[in-house]
Amino acid sequence: MDEKLYLSGYISVYTAIIAGNRRIFKVLIDRERFDKVMKSKYHFPEKKQYSLLKKQCDRLHIPASFVKAEAYPNAFVGESGGIAAEVGERLYNSVEELLEMKKPFLCAIDGIEDPYNFGQVLRSFYASGVDGVIVPKRNFFNAASVVTRASAGASELLNVAVTDDMEGFCQKAKEKGVALVATAAEKGAKDLFKTDFSRPLCVFLGGERRGMSKKLMELCDMTVEITYPRNSAMALSASSAAAVVAFEIGRRLN
Repeated sequence: MDEKLYLSGYISVYTAIIAGNRRIFKVLIDRERFDKVMKSKYHFPEKKQYSLLKKQCDRLHIPASFVKAEAYPNAFVGESGGIAAEVGERLYNSVEELLEMKKPFLCAIDGIEDPYNFGQVLRSFYASGVDGVIVPKRNFFNAASVVTRASAGASELLNVAVTDDMEGFCQKAKEKGVALVATAAEKGAKDLFKTDFSRPLCVFLGGERRGMSKKLMELCDMTVEITYPRNSAMALSASSAAAVVAFEIGRRLN
């Protein structure tokens, strides 16, 4: 049976509906907020959002209910705009499905521990044109509301595969001719901005604290690093580094 989770905010709810990667049990609309918005003479973005949500709910036969927000403290969190949804667990692709794509641009995440950072990284991956993401078995999607909002819905739209054997994934990727690229400020690392890349490709991104595991780095075909115009001891955050790496490689591949 599906575990029930909550998503909050229009973008999170709307993208979950159109992506179709999880069951939507019902959409919740804060009655007090709805009445205030609809009666106001001023423009509120929610007016259009309510209309678009209703259209999608009607199309897919998803129940939509007007409720008191205080009755759902786990649903209406943060700046929800009075919109939330009760949803099931995220459905994933298999590793094999991602590797069977035609010359894919893939990214793998190793060592990112915070669900907000995880969501921000997925947002950058989606915007830069990444075809699929491989993540370790640790289930950040249990923090669905945080991940979905931090990613601006990208976590729902991306092709995502989950594995408890990242080293095994590397072996399968190599058998499919996928080049593996590590990102780390290591001795011998190549300059990201002066390196040629070609599809199929999988880029590994590590977390800020632990970085990539040594075993995974040894399995990669090359290591690249972001070179900084200014000499500084301060490295970019994981989400910022993900954006730089994904957009630069995506630009070169395209």
